[in-house]
Amino acid sequence: MAGTGVPPINIEGTADWSSLSRMMNNKGIKFSKARTAGNSVKVFTNTPADYRQLVALLDSIKRPFFTYQLKEDKMDQRVIRGLPKEMSVNDIKEDLASQGIADAEVQQMTSRTTKKPLPLFLVKTKMPEKLLEIQRLTMLTVSFERKKKSTEPSQCYRCQRYGHTQRNCRLAERLSEIEQLTRMREKVNSHSK
Repeated sequence: MAGTGVPPINIEGTADWSSLSRMMNNKGIKFSKARTAGNSVKVFTNTPADYRQLVALLDSIKRPFFTYQLKEDKMDQRVIRGLPKEMSVNDIKEDLASQGIADAEVQQMTSRTTKKPLPLFLVKTKMPEKLLEIQRLTMLTVSFERKKKSTEPSQCYRCQRYGHTQRNCRLAERLSEIEQLTRMREKVNSHSK
């Protein structure tokens, strides 16, 4: 994050960097530095507006890249305790909306080992201060706790690389070995007909 609080954007391929940098210049996208990192270029934009413009440009030309989420776009995550595990996620969302938190994303947490639902619900919102005012949901007394940080590095479910998440990844999807074999068999079968 080169001191600006704006995450870098890792753009795949270095061969056409000069034409890409000209496109960025023509669009008025400012960046403090860019450096090669393997077969990619890591670009550090100056402002969140430049960051968003560059992401939009790369999306429009379908250029593979990955980045991280802007701090201002991150949602606060809290765990809701005190609700039964049979509670509907939609009921929780509706109750939160009626109490002034319309942007809430709610999901039920599951056990890592058994994969069974737990009586815990994860709520993501940009209004964490309003959550602190809430004492009841669906007429039940609840408490909100900060979600514990994982000790494991984040892994992208799209490209399988570590250090970023699927939400901000535009790299090619990496298939499992089984999916790769299945696609190869389908190609061979289609060519043999």
